[in-house]
Amino acid sequence: MRTNFKRAMAMFLAAATMATLAACGSDSDGGTSTESGAGTSSSSFPVTIENKFGSTTIDAEPKRVIALSYEEDALATLGITPIAYGKNPYKTDGVFPWLDGKISLADSTALDTSGDLNLEQIASLRPDLILATNFYGLADYYDRLSKIAPVVGYTEEAGIATWQENSTLVGEAVGRKADTEKAIADTQAKIDQVKTDLPGLAGKTFSYSFYYQPGGLAVIDDPETVSVQLYSDLGMKLSSGVTENVKDRSLSMEKIGALDADFLLMGFATDDLQKELEGNKQYTGIPAVKDGRSVEVDAFTAGAVNNPTILNIPWQLDQLKPTLEKAAA
Repeated sequence: MRTNFKRAMAMFLAAATMATLAACGSDSDGGTSTESGAGTSSSSFPVTIENKFGSTTIDAEPKRVIALSYEEDALATLGITPIAYGKNPYKTDGVFPWLDGKISLADSTALDTSGDLNLEQIASLRPDLILATNFYGLADYYDRLSKIAPVVGYTEEAGIATWQENSTLVGEAVGRKADTEKAIADTQAKIDQVKTDLPGLAGKTFSYSFYYQPGGLAVIDDPETVSVQLYSDLGMKLSSGVTENVKDRSLSMEKIGALDADFLLMGFATDDLQKELEGNKQYTGIPAVKDGRSVEVDAFTAGAVNNPTILNIPWQLDQLKPTLEKAAA
């Protein structure tokens, strides 16, 4: 079920993207070589990493890395800038706020990964490593990408591995396993600090939904999906209203009240959809919404929540903490 939801959410986000892309400006088509950081050892290579499609051997420290599915965040903790990355179409300026002060992607190539991959473009960048640890279309491209450069993919299915597991794969691929373990511990410490600061979150309920079209709600109904791993780590649990009423991730608007929880998160594909739902009395009448225990986020933030990474988790916590404080109280 976890895989099905992630795929469904990806499709919902992709569908909403079509309208956004028309308004997006052009992205940089330049590239930049990765910088080797302290801690890289020649003894780390060659390294062989298993994935669902076989095994990948990386003979030497990669210098030109492409990140297809948010791996730039793990790379940034190591001071490595990818030469290309999968762009987020919801940010027309291409800026990922959690990378601020870590790395800049201004000179990296922003790749369109929402449709057919441009393999000629990828090959022209002359990568020596392609990271696709959470890339949904990898089954269709693995063989062809492998002819361009070594590919590090997922071990089970896209969207299944935790942010810790994906970060570890990236660290192994670039020969920086020890540094990555420290970076993982740093992010975990930030989660643990919020948990310590807000002990009242223990046992509190949450719901997470995405409003992707008029009358169309996608609702997390699986407490094991990585999309809600952060809330589970904080000691929270999925609302019983969701577990009892949501079927196959769908909920009719007539039952929208079932989304009530101690903490409610609602993402919107567009601003117009947000205005529409905010005019719906059934939605505004939900206790969590009336009491200020709800957070409404744009598609960019919803994408970050749906794809937690080693760097966007601290950023998420900064956005969500004021409302989490209300839920904890």
